[in-house]
Amino acid sequence: MAIFHSHIFDNASGSVGNVTMCKYKGKSIAKGKIFFKKKKQSPAQVIQQTRFKALSDLSYHFYAAIQAGFPRQSWSTARTRFIGMNQNAVEIDAETLDVTIRLERVTCTTGNLTQPAVEVHIRENERIVRAEWFRQPLSPLAKDEDDIYLVIHDTKEQDTLAYPLGKRGIPGTKEIPLHKDFTPANCVAYAFALSPVNTRASVSKYTNIILE
Repeated sequence: MAIFHSHIFDNASGSVGNVTMCKYKGKSIAKGKIFFKKKKQSPAQVIQQTRFKALSDLSYHFYAAIQAGFPRQSWSTARTRFIGMNQNAVEIDAETLDVTIRLERVTCTTGNLTQPAVEVHIRENERIVRAEWFRQPLSPLAKDEDDIYLVIHDTKEQDTLAYPLGKRGIPGTKEIPLHKDFTPANCVAYAFALSPVNTRASVSKYTNIILE
């Protein structure tokens, strides 16, 4: 901004090029316009930006599962990790930018523990989820004291619930009422293992639900 004194521009106002002139408190003032040239994004950047937004939205749909899978971390940290580890779960059409979520590739956890062996059934008439888990051969990556979790996701409601099942080394079954807003035919399941003594986990295992 500049203040100038000239009889020629005493009553001048308006813009000329990138300069705007006006009167303020009896003085003639010239202000320069500032232009910012926005850098054009490459196709790859646009695709990645679209993927990030899709995963950001998906993280809220998997809120309960993420919280269960990262019990010792803040929501912000857990959400960032969820977005980072699910890049290959989102496919973007390079021309239309249409988004396809591959639910079978989604994981709510990350780690090198052995995935649990879990079967999931839903009795449609009773609206009961029945989960059965099995003992696995012991190894440094599959210990009896590992906790097993079940995740139920309704693809239409876009909501997710997580349930603790039991210990890997003690096979058993658990029956859970299906959420009132969930439809059995729209549900998919995931199972994962967590070590109770540290932050180790398995990658979530996508599990087909058997309808009865």
